[in-house]
Amino acid sequence: MIDFVKYDLLGINPNTLEQNSLLDFHYKVNSKTGELGKYKNAYFRGLEFRVYESTTAHPEQRITVEGSLHKYWNKGAHNFNDFGIVEVKEVLTDLKNKFFIEPKYCVLRQLEIGVNIKPPSKTKTILKHCLIHKTDRFKWIDTKDEGNYIQAKHQRHILKIYDKKTHYKNKGFKIQDEVLRIELKYLKMHELKQKGIKTLDDLINFGLINFKPELLKQWQNVIFYDFKALKGTKYEHQYSNPNYWENLNYESLKYHRNNLNRLIETNPENIKFKIAELVKEKADFLNTETTEINPLSIRLKTVVSTSIKSDPNRQFCKVTGLNISMQKKDSFLLSHTGLKYYYKTDKKVFNEVKRKQLSRLWKNADHKTQIIEIAHNIRNSYNNQKLKQERLYNPSQKTLFEIN
Repeated sequence: MIDFVKYDLLGINPNTLEQNSLLDFHYKVNSKTGELGKYKNAYFRGLEFRVYESTTAHPEQRITVEGSLHKYWNKGAHNFNDFGIVEVKEVLTDLKNKFFIEPKYCVLRQLEIGVNIKPPSKTKTILKHCLIHKTDRFKWIDTKDEGNYIQAKHQRHILKIYDKKTHYKNKGFKIQDEVLRIELKYLKMHELKQKGIKTLDDLINFGLINFKPELLKQWQNVIFYDFKALKGTKYEHQYSNPNYWENLNYESLKYHRNNLNRLIETNPENIKFKIAELVKEKADFLNTETTEINPLSIRLKTVVSTSIKSDPNRQFCKVTGLNISMQKKDSFLLSHTGLKYYYKTDKKVFNEVKRKQLSRLWKNADHKTQIIEIAHNIRNSYNNQKLKQERLYNPSQKTLFEIN
């Protein structure tokens, strides 16, 4: 259920991150003055690590981390599949193993909680019929990274509703079913602190399942125009107009919203109710945590992932570790297609690959040439690793388990 997070990272020396081989820190430089920025940053699987220079207000260097934990689980590529408590804990464990990040030292600044569901109707139609949230009109937002979605912004939080299928299908991913995402973004920590949540550790201990009532409450506050329920009634045109709702005073808005909900309830299909039920089911599913005994693993107990192991959208490059599900089915290395995808959709990831895989010889080459050379270097890296492995373990030599 967790997606985007932003937190201050305490309890760790900036040098520990800067010396980590997985992170390549750079300052932003003003091209006119040559002046360095206030922080240096690095990216890994869609997460941005920032180390701020000390100031009078902050004598010690400050570290922040921000990005999507859901995308991190998918190697930085997408967030349209299921991402439950099992995967959340695996991501947090991975961050601890790779960067010594302890959840109890991650002080939250922003948080997104949401679920992906298979809606009972076309997602685009549902979005068009979401008119008002509380007293504010939904606005259409278009971004390169997140695609088209509607949102209602309030003082402390934002409600976002997405069409994930269209967005990621246009990027080349293999998606059969409609994917509707309902997401609540906390802009300020007041509401979370009231729940006793200050850190990532507090969040896990609080329990993600306890955000289910809040998501349902926010969805219930959506003024949803169900044309099938209203067709032929005297409210058919009146209730379909966002301007009508915006011009009502609070008492009138409350009355007509309740009247609309009563009319919707008479429709056997009742799309708004069905969506609420799907949110409940998905929240319960994502927060189911089971264990199984795995005698072949050093870890005696291992979690059962909520993600399908054969998910075609979890296909990774053997050199960079990045998700390459937008490439051909038999791909196993990041190629021109994948590089072009990341260049268009996530420049942060592309630039990170470029820094690590592009030779200085091609630093000033045109973009097309750079992509060719990056892909070439990735293939060389894979072949070199393969040759090294064969030298260490001769394929023709019998192994211990092959000896009778």
